[in-house]
Amino acid sequence: MQSTLSKTPFRVAVLSAVTAASLVLAAGAAQAQSATKAEAPKADVPAPGAELKAPVIAVIDVQKIMQDSNASKGITKSFESLRDSYQKEISALEDKLRKNEDELRKQQTVLSPEALANKRRDFEKQVADVQKTVQTRKRALETSLNEAMAVVHKTMVEVVADISRERGANLVLARQQFVLVDTQLDVTDAVMERVNKKLPQVALNVPKQ
Repeated sequence: MQSTLSKTPFRVAVLSAVTAASLVLAAGAAQAQSATKAEAPKADVPAPGAELKAPVIAVIDVQKIMQDSNASKGITKSFESLRDSYQKEISALEDKLRKNEDELRKQQTVLSPEALANKRRDFEKQVADVQKTVQTRKRALETSLNEAMAVVHKTMVEVVADISRERGANLVLARQQFVLVDTQLDVTDAVMERVNKKLPQVALNVPKQ
């Protein structure tokens, strides 16, 4: 009996660590992905042979907009709230698994090999179900976060395009590419103000599980 149960992998503790890491890392990964997608609005392509215009440059701190705009902060707050809620739910499931595993260990000396094997299969299915729940929650959070941040990014690009036209800028560069920038070229504050006005908040739409 003892040898039979000892083959059952102790997976609950590992599952707990994986759960915490997966849910915590989701926000950072999605926001980093959104920040790297930043693009300058496409300029009009001059006709063949036409004289090229002298560059008129504008600079924007993309990362600041994607992290500190009102909509982005609201998205992050909603994400953290949902993540904590999911973590509590999964922690409760993990506690139940631990209790079931302890009970199974106690029963190994009184159950028949067949009954013990059935109990073991049931326990393994419970572990697999919790793992599936973890991955489902993780995917749902990541997808909803990416979609919400994409809305912020789209709005930012639209605002940058508007400001560029107003200033006659034909080249928009990311602030992170430079060590020093003339403040007259930096349009970050103007973009932030308009993004906050145009997009005060974005809902984090997570499908019901």
